[in-house]
Amino acid sequence: MYKDLIKNKQIYSLDIPRTIVPIPTDDNYSNGIIERYFTQKVNDTNGFVYEINLDTYNELKLNPYWIIQNIKWRLSGPLDSVYDSSGKIIDKGVRNSNTASIADGQKVIKNLNLYLINILQFYK
Repeated sequence: MYKDLIKNKQIYSLDIPRTIVPIPTDDNYSNGIIERYFTQKVNDTNGFVYEINLDTYNELKLNPYWIIQNIKWRLSGPLDSVYDSSGKIIDKGVRNSNTASIADGQKVIKNLNLYLINILQFYK
């Protein structure tokens, strides 16, 4: 009877994903941005945040046991906001951009800011 119930069911992994530290490429630095990927157990929103690679991110998209989030992380540019002569903002700056990315990511993974404590990580 049980085998009949699970016959066509998808089996999802509960294995802890392999955590990575991304290594920005020269192309990333030329573009000024790197895409970063994160996951956390869905039933442990105060638990550990894992930084993962794109392949793992794609594998976990349909896995109901994990929540995932990606953010854009600035690597280069002015550190702080740049304004033109009329006071309009030209560039938010790396600090503000990465802080905003963390805030957006926290809509899904609420304690992402505890993992991303250095907003200038990888900055050149």
